[in-house]
Amino acid sequence: MMKHFAAIVFALGTLVSYAAAYTTIMRPTTQECYFERLKPGNHFSITFETAGKLPIDFSLNDAHRNPIYSMPHTGEGSYSYTSTGEGRYSYCFRNNAPHEIVVNFNPHGPEDEVFLASHDATPAENEVRKLSHNIEEVRDHFSFMLFRNEVHDQSVSDTQKRMFHWAILQVLALAGVCGWQIYYVRSLFKIRGVV
Repeated sequence: MMKHFAAIVFALGTLVSYAAAYTTIMRPTTQECYFERLKPGNHFSITFETAGKLPIDFSLNDAHRNPIYSMPHTGEGSYSYTSTGEGRYSYCFRNNAPHEIVVNFNPHGPEDEVFLASHDATPAENEVRKLSHNIEEVRDHFSFMLFRNEVHDQSVSDTQKRMFHWAILQVLALAGVCGWQIYYVRSLFKIRGVV
């Protein structure tokens, strides 16, 4: 009974974390930016991953559009930042490839990042908050792995279907060629009167 309860709780937690992630399909040579309003001392973190680990450029900019952090040509990453000023911070993904790229990302803004909010907490409470934050990151990474698994399963399924249809086509072509050869050889012998 306890195992079933634990499995249900785990499944629900996985679904909730998976629903919290965002997915976007980036067209070739485009950039998509998202914004987060931060106050001084607010903590912001983001984790992202592309389907197939295809490279994209990631950048985090402050309210004055000054770059804070950038990760060029990467298929996955994570970054945490504590803001020093107030304003609308932006994080951008750029696709420089000539094809579409699926990006799955999970931002945690100030309302999600409560582990740094209390300055008068005991060391044990601070450690528990940090542990909670690390568990969130593990859940995010797990949701990315589920997403990647779904993409790979779909790819394998599509490939197997194509291989099956190609094999059927080859069998039909082989049967047709064999039938034509038998017909041709029999007609050749009939003309000569051997049969």
